[in-house]
Amino acid sequence: MLKQKSCKQCKTKFTPTKPFQQACSPDCFYKLAMVKLELKKKKDWVKEKAERKEKIMTKSDWENRLQYYINQIIHSIDKNVPCIATGATTGKRNAGHRFSIGSTIPLRYNLHNIHIQSEHSNVWKGGDNDRYDEGLERVYGLDYKDYVRSLNQTKPLHLTIETIKEKILIAKLIKKELIELGNTYTSAERIQLRHDLNQRIGLYLDCF
Repeated sequence: MLKQKSCKQCKTKFTPTKPFQQACSPDCFYKLAMVKLELKKKKDWVKEKAERKEKIMTKSDWENRLQYYINQIIHSIDKNVPCIATGATTGKRNAGHRFSIGSTIPLRYNLHNIHIQSEHSNVWKGGDNDRYDEGLERVYGLDYKDYVRSLNQTKPLHLTIETIKEKILIAKLIKKELIELGNTYTSAERIQLRHDLNQRIGLYLDCF
């Protein structure tokens, strides 16, 4: 005889007549099936909406999606790290570009070009470049600051939408891995992570 279990629909205790039986009666079985069907419909609709949205996405939309995951990677690499420009530890934190997306699009995904920055410094101070540079030298040293400043010589990427989609999948996986690790890193480890992950994403094969 099978052991008693709770009905998945009405929660009443019952003795199943066959393995994996989830409901205590035909009525509960029907109601449970309807609930599962409704959940499946909702899941299918969410998937269909996402697919419809992707069909009308422009290249700029895909670029922004990749930028989102790159920025999330920065938040994990620079977890608990003060603003690169001001040293602030409070307030909203942005993934701040040393060379802005508008001025140097080829660098928008380069992890060495992006560091945690307070929103006030990043947005209201227009990037705060002078203090950003001072912060790079203070935290990482003169050689690294000079290296980051040299990145503005990067050649255009000329990415196709399909390539961007591939990079999104890689960046999304990296984001998940870093969040699961939940580590905080030393300044040397943060430089190395930027180097290693740049290579893994495959857009910037830097050699710092």
